[in-house]
Amino acid sequence: MSKIYQRKDGRWAGQVWVTTSSGQRKRKTIYGSSRQEVKQKITLFNVEVATKGYVETSDMSIEQFLSEWVENLESVRFNTRNSYEDNIRLHINPHIGRIKIQKLRALDIQRLLSTIKAKGLSPRTCQYIFAILRKALNQAVKWNMINFNPSDGVDRPRVPKYEIQPLTAKEAKKFLDTAKERKDPFYPLFLLALSTGMRSGELLGLEWQDVDLENKRISVRHTLINKTKTLAEPKTARARRVIELSDLAVQALNEHKKNQAKIRLQASSWSSTYDLVFPTEIGTPFDHSHLTQRHFLPILKDAGLPRIRFHDLRHTAATLLLQAGEHPKVVQEMLGHSTISMTLDTYSHVLPSMQKEAAKKMNELLQESPSKYLSALQCV
Repeated sequence: MSKIYQRKDGRWAGQVWVTTSSGQRKRKTIYGSSRQEVKQKITLFNVEVATKGYVETSDMSIEQFLSEWVENLESVRFNTRNSYEDNIRLHINPHIGRIKIQKLRALDIQRLLSTIKAKGLSPRTCQYIFAILRKALNQAVKWNMINFNPSDGVDRPRVPKYEIQPLTAKEAKKFLDTAKERKDPFYPLFLLALSTGMRSGELLGLEWQDVDLENKRISVRHTLINKTKTLAEPKTARARRVIELSDLAVQALNEHKKNQAKIRLQASSWSSTYDLVFPTEIGTPFDHSHLTQRHFLPILKDAGLPRIRFHDLRHTAATLLLQAGEHPKVVQEMLGHSTISMTLDTYSHVLPSMQKEAAKKMNELLQESPSKYLSALQCV
């Protein structure tokens, strides 16, 4: 029976005996915030030792550590966890997986980055892989497995700033007109993307229960995880938001709902998992790549417009609103950005034209009679 006790610092601890690979008996201390937590951890530890054997910290490889780190991640979305596992398996373990965690050097990580870059991985992917490894090693420091994070001594991959490519108002109208002329079933989706700035996952994960056509608003509560075709909550609290709809969008959605009802009646089967606004022909979640390849890009081509990313429709919505004089705070809330500085940093290309408009307004204000000018100042 393991002895569990409370330390002077308030934490609880329990001690268990293990047998090392050399046959020596060793005492290991397990910590927790309560007696119950320590008891549960000891139970899980004993099960793991019984099934996998005991691995001393000094003997643990990077591959073993990363596997344990991923298993113990908390508050991480399913999609993110899968992404971590894939990048660790494909890009980290083949190069440094066998190195003991206590022997990992900054040079090993630097060589890893140089190798994956030479293989043709994009700067952004290299930066993401580095971020995963750095985050894991920070946890290793907290777990007292290593004294410092070796990634601190590594030159981080630099990512060239992506220049967003928003459509002009004329181009956006041309895009929508072309989608309508083609009778593309996703015309309402593209209209929403351009008028609300919603992300593709938010659009494909939109359910009818979140669309209030009578009061002209949409509640963004879910996003579609493309890999698993399941709905999940948005990444941040700010991403959960209510967006007001234009009359044009309401009209398009009303027509779309009627057309979808006809399709459901004619379909041999219809999925009841979700009540999606933009599903497949049998009601299942629609694939993002199919939306892009079969609908979005062909419309751009037919319209004679430059090839852009689907995400640039979101940038277009924000840019057009800011250029029209909409307050950045309103745009921030519509997009679901966590801070207004994020909105201003992303759309800094719009600021010069906004400053010109501000100068024009100030010029008009100063040309008014002194009484009107003073009156305006008093209102500030």
